[in-house]
Amino acid sequence: MPADFEPLLLLAQSAPIADRPWREFVASLRQALDANYANLIFRRRDREHENLEVHDGAGVPDWLWSRYAAGVFRLDPIRYFAMEPGRVYAYDELEGVVGLAQDRFRDEFLRPAGFYHLLLFRVTEPEGCSIWITVTRPEAAPAFGHDERELCARLARHLVPILSCHVVLLDRQADIETYRRASETLAIGVITLDAAGRVLAADPAARSHLRASKDLRIVNDRLCAGAAEVALRRRLDEAIRLQETRSLHLGDLDGLDLLCAPLRQRVDAPPGRAALLVYLSARRPHRRDISGHLAELFGLTKTQARLAALLAEGRTLAAAAAEVGLTEQSARTYSKEIYARTGTSRQGELIQRILTSVAVLT
Repeated sequence: MPADFEPLLLLAQSAPIADRPWREFVASLRQALDANYANLIFRRRDREHENLEVHDGAGVPDWLWSRYAAGVFRLDPIRYFAMEPGRVYAYDELEGVVGLAQDRFRDEFLRPAGFYHLLLFRVTEPEGCSIWITVTRPEAAPAFGHDERELCARLARHLVPILSCHVVLLDRQADIETYRRASETLAIGVITLDAAGRVLAADPAARSHLRASKDLRIVNDRLCAGAAEVALRRRLDEAIRLQETRSLHLGDLDGLDLLCAPLRQRVDAPPGRAALLVYLSARRPHRRDISGHLAELFGLTKTQARLAALLAEGRTLAAAAAEVGLTEQSARTYSKEIYARTGTSRQGELIQRILTSVAVLT
């Protein structure tokens, strides 16, 4: 067994969380097997014609991918989903290749690219994702031997749980992206602090609030609140020390609201991890026209929906009527229909109904 297995396994184990996932592992695999090219392809059976690839090559021609994308891929005879997971194949052992009288894919693509000797293997996980790993050598190099095959087979066995972790991380990232988009749309920013009060992260909505605020900023990884610094320090300390949520308003009536929500510290979390979430919000006018969505949600006409959107911003009936181009009497008639269709009876209830609807997420 080549001595390179343990370093490769360590790289594979950290590959899903690396800054450039899987790239260092693929590059090291190519070097460990003295190959001129290595790639790793992610693909799902329900999306067989879509893939994500990580590759590393030494002396691979510039035309490689342009020629492949231009139509050479149609010549590929390999039945990738027929490959037995965990088994290591040479090119001539692959289903679809065995028994070919003429192999144009090899003659017109693989060999001109310098891919004379190939090893391939497939790894699958329970959720349906597969990866295929290929390493190649040029014509002048020796064919892959028993030791190289055994290294690949051993890697294939260890990659199964690693691929499962990769898929779980992708799911978690999708969840995070969903909530991030919602929080940005609702203009709720989040700043993450550790137990010592150091800023670990601030999402885009939070940074937008900080740029617009004269009352709060980040200095040397600390939240600073100017004249309200003492009050801010007290709220942050209480939230972390007492594990209780605390709130604070900074500035004038149109200033910044803060909610300091502690995160319970897990025993298995290392020091310096997130201990407190600081939610930020500020009163700001709507910058998006949500009237089309209000019309669809509540069965309103276009004019009624525009009037409802303005009332939800806190406009008086007279001001909203003037902006829409209605008389106040007509607007009053419209508002009764709006209240009936939204299940409300006065403007305060209408504001709550609309601001808690999905229309504001647009």
